[in-house]
Amino acid sequence: MFARLFAYSLPHKMRFIAAFAMLAVAVTAEMTIPWLAKVIIDDVIVPQQFEWPQLLMLTGAVLGLYLFSATFQFLQAFSFRHGALLVVNDIRRALFNHVLRFPIRTFDNLPSGKLVSYLTNDTESLRDMYVSTVPTILQGTLRLIGIFIAIALLDWRLMMLSLVLIPVLLLTMHGYRTISMPIFDGIRQQVSNINNQINESLQGMALIQAFRQEATFKDKFEDSNQRWFTFRTRSIGIDCLMLAPFTRLVGGLATIVIVGWFGQASITSVLEIGTLYAFLNYIERFFEPFRMLSMELRKLQVATVSAKRIFELLDDETDALHRDEPVTANVPANVSLTAKPSTAADTMLSAASHHNDIEFRDVSFGYEPGRNALNNISFTAQGGKFTAIVGHSGSGKSSLINILMRFYQHQSGDILIGGQPIESLPNAQLRQRIGLVSQDPYLFNGTLLDNIDLSHGEPNAAAAMEAARQVKASTFIERLPKGYHHQPGFGGAQLSVGERQLLALARALTYDPPVLLLDEATANIDSESEEAVKAAMSNMQQGRTVIAVAHRLSTIKHADHIVVMDKGHIIQQGTHDELVRQDGEYRALYLAQKAKEEIEHENSHLGLAVA
Repeated sequence: MFARLFAYSLPHKMRFIAAFAMLAVAVTAEMTIPWLAKVIIDDVIVPQQFEWPQLLMLTGAVLGLYLFSATFQFLQAFSFRHGALLVVNDIRRALFNHVLRFPIRTFDNLPSGKLVSYLTNDTESLRDMYVSTVPTILQGTLRLIGIFIAIALLDWRLMMLSLVLIPVLLLTMHGYRTISMPIFDGIRQQVSNINNQINESLQGMALIQAFRQEATFKDKFEDSNQRWFTFRTRSIGIDCLMLAPFTRLVGGLATIVIVGWFGQASITSVLEIGTLYAFLNYIERFFEPFRMLSMELRKLQVATVSAKRIFELLDDETDALHRDEPVTANVPANVSLTAKPSTAADTMLSAASHHNDIEFRDVSFGYEPGRNALNNISFTAQGGKFTAIVGHSGSGKSSLINILMRFYQHQSGDILIGGQPIESLPNAQLRQRIGLVSQDPYLFNGTLLDNIDLSHGEPNAAAAMEAARQVKASTFIERLPKGYHHQPGFGGAQLSVGERQLLALARALTYDPPVLLLDEATANIDSESEEAVKAAMSNMQQGRTVIAVAHRLSTIKHADHIVVMDKGHIIQQGTHDELVRQDGEYRALYLAQKAKEEIEHENSHLGLAVA
């Protein structure tokens, strides 16, 4: 894991090498100061040989070394931290790009709150490690090397005594790491749970309040928050016991031993006060890296847990069908996958003509093993024609759209566009030629213009406005205070469902694809909005291959071909007139909806009469 983290540092290695060199210069200057202090004490103060030029030179050298060390400490700290930000920026970018390529199935099982935690909290923990912990380790290592060299020059026996202390301190840190790892893992898990609960509660607040579930969600949050509090309390206890107090204890014992050793040595020989001062100073500095590192161990543990979670997410491979290269699943042996991208694009582009069809051949698909949503589906949507798919809820209509868009991979059978399996087309080229309008259109943060034209760079205002005019969305947009520059709020909350649906249709039209997939585009809107959407759909169908999933049969009466589904099977196919004349599911659906519309129409007139 640490090797992978190091790999992210390699693109910025020159910055880190320069920072390390400046750190070495700063530590060298810092370690020289006690030696100069020893010289001042033993050669000037104790003998009382106050030669002012020499004294001024030595004290000036000490002051200069302090300034020199402080300057290079600033430079190395800035360079390390800036490099750390670059590394974390790369990791966060790589993680987000990886998430963008996840199959939709992954988002079915991974809560969005946890993904947000990975992208924010966990990467911030890595930033703390790079900014604080790594420089502390490097600085402490260089300081220890300098201290050992200085102590060895003073007395090699005390250097050997100092070496004994290192295993004790390292064993303490290893014990802390072993004990605290499960605790910090629990902390990060609870933070993810809390983020997910907050995200879920905010998005479903209207439903929570409507069903008076405030107390239920409060209890769930309290439970996760209490678990977090318990883990945090344990971590505080371990930190207070095993970090700074223990290193201070060992440092105090070492100081007593050194003073005792010098006291014993002073009986048989002359003791130089400057040497004693230098020893005590170096010993104090010897424990400083361990004290600093002990305070950084908590950040290191948190970063270790965060890195583990991040790399687990990065190691969750995206499915082959969600990459930009063709995949080989379900591709017949006689179909070549080595065609140039332009050839594949030309094939897709020609799908809009009547010579090329979208064909399902004996296709089966299930979201879960052993439970098929589609069973042996076979039909053809002719190029340049309007094909409708109808049926009760749960019949598998939207699943057809999902596998055609390659949000999910079908388990068996073939889907062909222009006679070519969709698996042989790169993912980007496939979706470049298909425009999708879902039953629950989503609006991104930004203006209406930004939401209509999702192309990279600046939106094409003229094309977006023309698309809005064609789908009749310009009528309500121009009534808004800022028109196309209006901000519709989070998820388009300030607009009605019908208005959002018209914007989704305008978005698809701006995209200008040869194939349109309409997934129950009129399912959640009122009759007045439905008429506007139907008119917009009529404009969009000209010269395009259209597959529309419909709940309201009135929107697809003029379809060239209608596919009727029930429980994952196709039970009828034909035109509206043909299917209405047959006894079957379509006739029953049509008569039921017609009776319902007549009742609603009659009630509406009665209401007007009463008024």
